[in-house]
Amino acid sequence: MKDETSRQQSGHRPEFVISACSLYRKLNGNTRIVDLRPDAAIHNDFIPGAVSLDYAQLVKKIGDAQGMLPDQEDLVSLIEGLGIDAGAQVVAYDEDTGIRATRLLWTLYACGHRNLALLDGGINAWKSSGLPTSATQAMVNPRPYPCTIDETAVADMAYVMHSLENSNQCILDVRSLGEYRGTDLRAERGGHVPGALHFEWKQALEADGQLRHPDHIKAELLEAGVDPALEVIPYCQSNRRSAHMFHILKWLGYPKVRAYAGSWSEWGNSSSAPVET
Repeated sequence: MKDETSRQQSGHRPEFVISACSLYRKLNGNTRIVDLRPDAAIHNDFIPGAVSLDYAQLVKKIGDAQGMLPDQEDLVSLIEGLGIDAGAQVVAYDEDTGIRATRLLWTLYACGHRNLALLDGGINAWKSSGLPTSATQAMVNPRPYPCTIDETAVADMAYVMHSLENSNQCILDVRSLGEYRGTDLRAERGGHVPGALHFEWKQALEADGQLRHPDHIKAELLEAGVDPALEVIPYCQSNRRSAHMFHILKWLGYPKVRAYAGSWSEWGNSSSAPVET
């Protein structure tokens, strides 16, 4: 298992990521654990106290844009149904990489919740640590939750368009290199947002799906030109990979980050949006 102490001494924000053993020690605290694995990946092996959530509840399709935030009424219903109170720590996990789990964490951040953590390595890390599982998910009691959208966490198409000429902002493409170059076409047009830097989201991960040391990730981001002094706007295809990068950047201490919810499914299918290859 990774040395969590060395991570905490690296000057980043360790509260955004939690190890399996650290979560095990907090199972009886004010913690809501949410399992984002698809049904086919669940085999009566929940982390004790976890509740399952269908990823589809986190996204809304508007036109070509596939990964938009649900309406506020639906978000309130979602959060209240998970039994989250304003003071609870929410820990999300999936199989390993956190690619689904971080979409929930970004959604909650956009709704004003700040006590959030990704389980590093997901259920695979939990099992590898020899920790117990439960055959059933937890029963939760819905509770009221005051949800106000934090616009500083979300970028729409107009905001990204405006940022093209703003030297205080950095657009970050976290898709594959093929998507960035336009050789892997997943919309009407291929390529990337003009001026966007490239850093594939998988570069933050070890081969087993756990996160690399934060200092190593940050060094590579800096080398790619992703400056913490700028507002960083990550995007992907449907704001799943970019929600992951949003959480990673917050973990690394980047103060100003907005995920572009429409991402390439919106931009690449809009005739009015400029494209660079």
